Amino acid sequence: MNKQVFKVHPIMIPLFLFFYLSGEIAIYSIVFGSLLIHEVGHLIAAKLVGIKVRSCTILPYGGEIKMEQFSKVQKSGQLFVIFGGPFCTLLIMAISYFIEFPQHRFIFSTQAMILCLNLLPIYPLDGGRAVDALFPDKYEMLIGFSIWSSSLIFFISFAYFPRAVSVSFIFLFVILQNYSYWRFRKYKLAFDRITKTA
Repeated sequence: MNKQVFKVHPIMIPLFLFFYLSGEIAIYSIVFGSLLIHEVGHLIAAKLVGIKVRSCTILPYGGEIKMEQFSKVQKSGQLFVIFGGPFCTLLIMAISYFIEFPQHRFIFSTQAMILCLNLLPIYPLDGGRAVDALFPDKYEMLIGFSIWSSSLIFFISFAYFPRAVSVSFIFLFVILQNYSYWRFRKYKLAFDRITKTA
């Protein structure tokens, strides 16, 4: 019997320490909670489609959910799961806009930031995953574009230092992830071909 594993990536530890030492731990608690709700949206969508989830790891930009044979799922099902997270973020954004409660403005702006970030066509963000689901034969091109565009955002963020330090941190992590995907792209493509024909 497969067990679902929910964990926080070790890269989050220095991020937690940064916000704790800067006295903004309450702010990051809202951000972290928002990321959890976003990932719950993906998990609920996966359950509705009937996809088995192996693990969910919380990362600086959201999370990474590993699912069984996701590439074999129809495009409509893949997109349903991919946009389950942004839908939950949009829902919290709407609630915080129409209902006044403590920190509702900050919660609204946090959801807007998470939504805009995740819909960028950069892998492995939700926008990038949607592009991959629609055009799986363009995977290598998508990873190359993701490395280039995330590197550009990373260097632009230095112009707004230190206010944009969290953006710098997130996109540095995205660059490193995409570099890893690029190194192992041939294995991933070969695995996808095998699972689709199996």
